[in-house]
Amino acid sequence: MASWYFTTPTVAEAPFAWSPLMERYRIDRAVSVQETSPGVFQTTRYSAYTDEIGAINLPPNPNADDTTFYPAPSAGLRFYRGGYQHIVSDQDPADLIASGVVDASNFTPAP
Repeated sequence: MASWYFTTPTVAEAPFAWSPLMERYRIDRAVSVQETSPGVFQTTRYSAYTDEIGAINLPPNPNADDTTFYPAPSAGLRFYRGGYQHIVSDQDPADLIASGVVDASNFTPAP
């Protein structure tokens, strides 16, 4: 089973600063990818850290027994935090590309 490095997509935002010299300068900002239902993904520019609770590709929630205060919106689904490089299996690139939120340029073979 091969592994892949998945780099989350970015979006160029401006202005980077409120200075006349920087008004036309754009900087890449990370975008998170969240699975909303099996096989359906969406991108989110500003996601709450609680959106990750219950994701199957991340470490388990330390409060997994009691999710009454922070519900687990990603329970059984996948969540990829923007700005990071994730190691994924062979099935994940196929699912992400098929959903249309990323393309093949977001994946590189892992050693």
